[in-house]
Amino acid sequence: MENKPVIKIEGALYTDFSGIKRLFNFYHLANEYSNTTIFIDFFDLVWFDANLSAILGAILHKLSIENNLSFSTDLNFLETKFDVLFRNGFLNSSNVSIDDRKSTVAFKNFKLDDKSGFISYIEDDLMVHRGLPVLSDNQKDNIIESLIEVYCNIQIHSKADYDFFVCGQYYPSKNILIFTILDLGIGFLPAIMEKTHNKIQTSYEAIKWALLKKNTTKVNCPGGIGLYDLHSYFLTSGDMQIISGDTYWSISMDKTLMGKHTFQNPFVGAIINLCFSI
Repeated sequence: MENKPVIKIEGALYTDFSGIKRLFNFYHLANEYSNTTIFIDFFDLVWFDANLSAILGAILHKLSIENNLSFSTDLNFLETKFDVLFRNGFLNSSNVSIDDRKSTVAFKNFKLDDKSGFISYIEDDLMVHRGLPVLSDNQKDNIIESLIEVYCNIQIHSKADYDFFVCGQYYPSKNILIFTILDLGIGFLPAIMEKTHNKIQTSYEAIKWALLKKNTTKVNCPGGIGLYDLHSYFLTSGDMQIISGDTYWSISMDKTLMGKHTFQNPFVGAIINLCFSI
């Protein structure tokens, strides 16, 4: 660790505004460096929702490319305290077995043109997972088609130069499976602002616009059903979160007077968290 900058990730990181904000803060701290190796100090980490591996993985990917950074940590500590990060494929170790608990949906990153790989992952990893609620064939088809449209939006509108990232985790004590998908693009607002001729001016307004049926920024092709159908499903079961620009929005927050949270130090792109409840 001599001469290496050290950045801590500590406390309890859940799939909520606070947990995601801590990962964004890690990004901004690490972004101050270039051409070096950063030691990530996990020693005071209490809890880490394993689906957040998608966010941390995307952050490390972006920093490695743009800042020429590499990262190290105490793998022995993580093997002992957070072996889920090995079981889901985020980290590799010969000392930790494959996910024999069958609680993870594997950490993956996909090229923007790898539609077939993404569809296979959704069908073979996510939709057959034991943590999903009992779904009708129609519900399964709608969720798969909705996620394919989310992929298409990433491919067409995110203007991302990098891979997009996915990961999921089943929490048996809560009877919840959370699936995270993240891209490193420009977020919801720019394309929606252009589509609406500047009527939409904030990331919060852009998220709300994107959830309405048949609202789409695609030109001369159908769209606007994916997020609408996902929103419709999670209105009655579980929860759904969207993070884009400076805005954290969720169905559960939308039912309160607050409606959203605002990041002082936002990241890039868009994050969608799907919280399936049994």
